[in-house]
Amino acid sequence: MKKSTGFLLLIIVGSLVLSACGGSQPPATTESSSSGSTTGETPAQAENVAPTTAALTEPIAAVVNDETIPLTALERAVERRLAGIRAIGDAMPSDMTALRLTELDALIQQKVIEQAATIQGINVTDADIDAEIQANINIAGGRDKWLAQLQAENINEVDYRTELRSALITLQMRDIVTKNACVAVEQVHARHILVRDEATAQEVKTKLASGVDFAQLAAEYSLDVSTKQTGGDLGWFARGQLLQVSVEDAAFSLEVNATSEPIRSELGYHIVQTLEKVKDRPVAGESCVRLSQIAFERWIQDLILKSKIEKYPNGKS
Repeated sequence: MKKSTGFLLLIIVGSLVLSACGGSQPPATTESSSSGSTTGETPAQAENVAPTTAALTEPIAAVVNDETIPLTALERAVERRLAGIRAIGDAMPSDMTALRLTELDALIQQKVIEQAATIQGINVTDADIDAEIQANINIAGGRDKWLAQLQAENINEVDYRTELRSALITLQMRDIVTKNACVAVEQVHARHILVRDEATAQEVKTKLASGVDFAQLAAEYSLDVSTKQTGGDLGWFARGQLLQVSVEDAAFSLEVNATSEPIRSELGYHIVQTLEKVKDRPVAGESCVRLSQIAFERWIQDLILKSKIEKYPNGKS
């Protein structure tokens, strides 16, 4: 059973790749708000940040903690998404409402990140943006070629600078939020036997209870070809690393050397045994990337849940 890896994409600007939220999206209208930790505080509640409540002068697509997202921003995002679909020859979306809501959710996520960044005192200067753009120009082989790339991506230089500023802010917030994500992490060392049905799982469980060796039964019964020859060993893992959440939950809930009842997943039925547990084991490599992703996603979702959000995907004057 493989462990999940990789970072979700929120914004791609030039060579910058940012983490995004993969969890549930905010509801159509959210009116709950409360103060949180330093980086999770609702911006409208922070004493040192005054909410913007200027009279509306143009249609809006959303209000996020008293800050508006103009409808024009949503329209540009939708058009760019459609242009990208056309460029690769894919079929156009049948549900434009869903597409608009997806793009609006991305704008809302970026807004709450930038509001939190303001509280943190993060500031991306024009000089920072100029330096990044010059680096991209050099990579492209000159300004004309870089501008041609922007045109191919259906974005002008002004909008590119805006999105680049957002990208740089998000990267800085990601670094703050995830700086301790891999330092001291609760982990377990476990093994499992995967079989097709519950009856076979019960058969394996009975043999284990009679004293048959776990590794021997894994080699004989397990359908997981990646672990059956190593006794079903899953190695060390933290929460969020296994693709099968039910197996992960069982491993963390068991006492050391305890064996689970049959655990169902979309792969079949698992017998899980927890071998070791620690509360502060460091994580490195791909595992750290995944844990950092999870930490950032949860932080974003926490911000959204604590924010006051009103959505108007078709605009409100």
